[in-house]
Amino acid sequence: MIIYDCGPENWSILLGYVLPEHRWKGIHTALFDTLVDKGLQQGNIVSINCMTHLNNLAAQAAFEAQRRTKEYIMYSYPLKDRGDGKSH
Repeated sequence: MIIYDCGPENWSILLGYVLPEHRWKGIHTALFDTLVDKGLQQGNIVSINCMTHLNNLAAQAAFEAQRRTKEYIMYSYPLKDRGDGKSH
């Protein structure tokens, strides 16, 4: 599944998920390629953006294999314990 937000010129993928037993079968790439095709057909979409955690190397490798480029680094300042032991 891919959940995305349709902006006027840029779309943002909010969530991409494939069940563990179906991973590495090209499903996410097929969904992403379909979204790209939809954006190209619409004609006014400049980019499709997404984010992942810094440590999610598998997602980063998948994104780069799909010809996506790394363009931003985001910083966070947590105000409460996020459950991963990291707080300010």
